[in-house]
Amino acid sequence: MIRRKTGYLGWMELRDGGVGRAAWRLPYVAERVGGAGAARRVAQVVGRLEGARRGGVHRVATRISPRLADRNPELVKISPDWAVDAIDVRRHGLRLQLDLRDNLQAVLYYAGRYEPTTSRFLTAELRAGDVMLDIGANIGLHTLGVARRLRELSSGRVIAFEPAEDSLAKLQEAAERNGLDELIDTVPAALGDRTQEAALHADSRYDVADTGVRSLSADGEVVQQVTVVRLDDWARANDLNRLNLVKIDVEGAELDVLRGAAHTLTRLRPRAILVEDKLEDQRSRLYEVLDELGYRPTGDLLDHNRLFRRDRSLKASTGRHSLR
Repeated sequence: MIRRKTGYLGWMELRDGGVGRAAWRLPYVAERVGGAGAARRVAQVVGRLEGARRGGVHRVATRISPRLADRNPELVKISPDWAVDAIDVRRHGLRLQLDLRDNLQAVLYYAGRYEPTTSRFLTAELRAGDVMLDIGANIGLHTLGVARRLRELSSGRVIAFEPAEDSLAKLQEAAERNGLDELIDTVPAALGDRTQEAALHADSRYDVADTGVRSLSADGEVVQQVTVVRLDDWARANDLNRLNLVKIDVEGAELDVLRGAAHTLTRLRPRAILVEDKLEDQRSRLYEVLDELGYRPTGDLLDHNRLFRRDRSLKASTGRHSLR
């Protein structure tokens, strides 16, 4: 039984039926026999079977998330005691080392996929020679997947903006391990609407090692000081002269990123922009800002990313309005 609430998926109350409950009890049986390692291996098998089904990745994510545990009391959970900080896997044709204390990486480990709709869209959308910006790249799951596809297409590059030192190091290591480093430019900075030094915070609802929920506005401990720059300034300094795709996932700071990127987006006119769309209170303004830049929503929500495409009726060099 699934009950949908309002808002971005709102939250979903999930329950296991008899078969699902029995399957997810198997890792706990394995734990009693062989310890946490055995439990983790069995849970990976069960999770990948579930992750292959429609809605399965979200179900696995809910089994992992401590924030959603109390909301879904009749869903068997994946124990945090099974987490390790480094485990080697192969996912999406890539060799990766994952930290299972991080929800994002744990979902990829147990479900076998992460944001599958977004991944499919990017693979289908890419063309030879494309330049993509991955803003808030984290450990680079989409950066690496895009680079792998561009290698198949024989040309193109990804520019990954990620301010967290540990996440960026993991992205760079994975790029080298998979022979993709020549297709990826990494930038150790956050994007925003002005240049500044700022504190990157953990989210108090999660383990400090959970990299996917860190932000400049979170309420947890300070992870590190980071540099924030405007895309417009970076693009000018680095002679960015082509841009085809943009993905923005920055835990609530999407509007600041867009304001600081207005000139670049209207000058280079990427054909598609994916923006994380979780916050109801900023949704209308997000749509307004993108409309001012000449982008219209397609109606597609890819995982939690809203797809916008440029309005071809507008001139190539400018949007319709100023953001000032």
